Amino acid sequence: MFHWKYDQMYTNCSCCNLKYEIEPGFFIGAMYVSYVFIVAELVNAGILAFMLFGDKDEWAIIGTTIAPVILLFTFNYRYARTLLLHVLSHIKYSEDAGRNC
Repeated sequence: MFHWKYDQMYTNCSCCNLKYEIEPGFFIGAMYVSYVFIVAELVNAGILAFMLFGDKDEWAIIGTTIAPVILLFTFNYRYARTLLLHVLSHIKYSEDAGRNC
């Protein structure tokens, strides 16, 4: 999850040769899923920041709210694609697929 090539994906499965991008532009919808992740992180971090600092230190609240989003951007990028692939695709898991590798 945390490496310099976080944006690279395999185009096909090395085991069964399944093409991950079902149609051109399929993963553009992952931006919306990533947006949901970011909003959830911002809301939770903002609530935590207000509970910790109150109304005293605005910069601490801003830093505490934005830090999780910056730290977890690779998580958001990769797992938004994974979630989109699992939820919106017609691909079904087969236990026999892993045995052939």
